[in-house]
Amino acid sequence: MAESKYAKNLVTIPFHKTPQGALFSTGADVLGGLEVNIIYACAYKTGITGMSTKPHVHKYDEAVFFIGSDPYHLDDLGAEVELSIGEPGHEEKHTFDKPTVLIAPKGLYHCPIVTKRIDKPYVCMAVSLTGKRSD
Repeated sequence: MAESKYAKNLVTIPFHKTPQGALFSTGADVLGGLEVNIIYACAYKTGITGMSTKPHVHKYDEAVFFIGSDPYHLDDLGAEVELSIGEPGHEEKHTFDKPTVLIAPKGLYHCPIVTKRIDKPYVCMAVSLTGKRSD
């Protein structure tokens, strides 16, 4: 049987087990050269969330999505999250409990992400406009 014309457009998501839980991080190497990098993780406990434990900055634009896990209540994050934005020493701490997206243009310091309260797991997904992360 001949290979499908569009089989190359479907890629199995490469999940990995970490101390924080299962996550995936993938970029152009897996996404057929598409100039985007995605990190997807589930938060299920309080404390530092994700791999970024200190403020950092990128040379590319990034959007970080905080999405609830209840498909019947997509407007409910199920947690209270604190996010630092701005240069170290001058950062602002923002707290939210609704699904939210951080828009981080290149050069904007952000993180850490701290889960202050959790009622149910939520998704934290970073979409970076680069094929390969440099951090």
